[in-house]
Amino acid sequence: MQKSKFDITLHPVSDTPDYLLRITILADYINHSLMRLSTVVRALKQSVLFQHLEEEALKIIAQKTKTRQFFAEDAIVHQGDPSNALYLITNGIVAVKRRSATNQDHILAYLMPGNTFGEVGILENQTRSASVEALSDVDLIVIKRDDFLDILHQFPSVAIELCKMLGRYLLESNRRVARGNKKTRLVLIFDTFGSLGATTLGLVMAEKLYAQHQQPTVYTEYPNAQQLLSDMAFDKRTRNFKHPKGFDILVSQEDDSLQLNARTTIMLDKLMSTYENVVITLNENVSESSRYVDDNIAAMLDYANQIILLTPPSKDIWKDIDAAQKQLRKYIRPYETTTFTLVNRSKAEYQKIKIDFAYDMELPYLKDLPKLPDFKNPENVVPKAFMDVVNVLTDRLDRTHQISVFIPTTVDVDQILDTSEVVERTLKFLAQRFGGATSKQAQGVWNSDEMGLVGETVFIVNTFVTQADLNKYLDEVVDYIKQLKDELRQEAMAMEVDQKLTLI
Repeated sequence: MQKSKFDITLHPVSDTPDYLLRITILADYINHSLMRLSTVVRALKQSVLFQHLEEEALKIIAQKTKTRQFFAEDAIVHQGDPSNALYLITNGIVAVKRRSATNQDHILAYLMPGNTFGEVGILENQTRSASVEALSDVDLIVIKRDDFLDILHQFPSVAIELCKMLGRYLLESNRRVARGNKKTRLVLIFDTFGSLGATTLGLVMAEKLYAQHQQPTVYTEYPNAQQLLSDMAFDKRTRNFKHPKGFDILVSQEDDSLQLNARTTIMLDKLMSTYENVVITLNENVSESSRYVDDNIAAMLDYANQIILLTPPSKDIWKDIDAAQKQLRKYIRPYETTTFTLVNRSKAEYQKIKIDFAYDMELPYLKDLPKLPDFKNPENVVPKAFMDVVNVLTDRLDRTHQISVFIPTTVDVDQILDTSEVVERTLKFLAQRFGGATSKQAQGVWNSDEMGLVGETVFIVNTFVTQADLNKYLDEVVDYIKQLKDELRQEAMAMEVDQKLTLI
């Protein structure tokens, strides 16, 4: 039988304490090795490159890895170093920095648990294009270059996932070049379950976005915007209505003689290159009966910054809502696109229906909601309850990242401590940098080196942030948590970035 890498042959001489000690050392070694193997396999499952593999394949890959630890501010790799390894983050946060010709460091990205770096340099056999520095204490899995190339040959599906990742990098780069690095906000409103006021919501969002940013803004509908002619009581010759409040309403989508996919591509390219804010209502089905998303819809989802799924409060369609959410998640960019399920009590009979499914927000029944033709009037007034929802949606449009700080209520492992002042201080700290924060109470369980599993009440302080603010302030957040750790005499404190937990 073939021996594993952990097989060690012992040659007993006598029943001496020395022999028993050797057995104990061997048992500890095997247990430690097996525990490390299990830990690495769990970490590999969190990586896009390896998560699709079976358990046995992950164990084979795990045996080719090493683990490394770095302290805050340690340099993990330097710009210009040989690309001799792939790194997978299992805990902590790292900053990717590039030094310019003027000797200034520019932060390109922050990477969290589950992220990898070094794969591009391995394939190109080039020196590292950027430095990577530990922002907190960091645990890494390291795969040497030759071992990683062997993995690509042994498991072609890993190579396919790597191609997808590199293709995404290239696509994003081409998009930035094509649009002169212009960032367009794209909001998609799915009116999947019938007429639920999607046009009204889209018009009010377009108006709000123009008022907020003073940038070119447009509202339209897909696959055919002609319904807007009758809904808004436009003149039949109207193609592009310039609203008195500054935004456009696109009624005609160019040449109807073209095939739908060609017309969609042309429309999307034109809108994204002409406007800074684009709001589109989609009258397409992504429910349980639809096993796939139309290619044209998929293309829009790939660009979307925000997706709003409108639904009535009806219990009968919960399965369809759940299926639609799952379908959409297959096509969006994680942590770049936010999704909302918005319940609209658009009819009087919907007022008292209890909602038994997961949703994000709801619009109450509003008898005084203006009719669609009234939205052409600059004096039109939208009810406050409606505007409250729109304000949340537009505020969250650029805030596609989430930071959560976990505040404990015990000190020295099990001594109860009133940390309400710390919660308030943390709320103010985050609000000053990101514009706002909220807190909630929860029950947590963590593993203490001294006392094993410990349960306690924790407060979670949460904020939503833009990419620019994440790059600007994340290092300050980590430093703040380090200070709290010392102040509260904690072995470690937890934070999440984009729902990825790390211990400081």
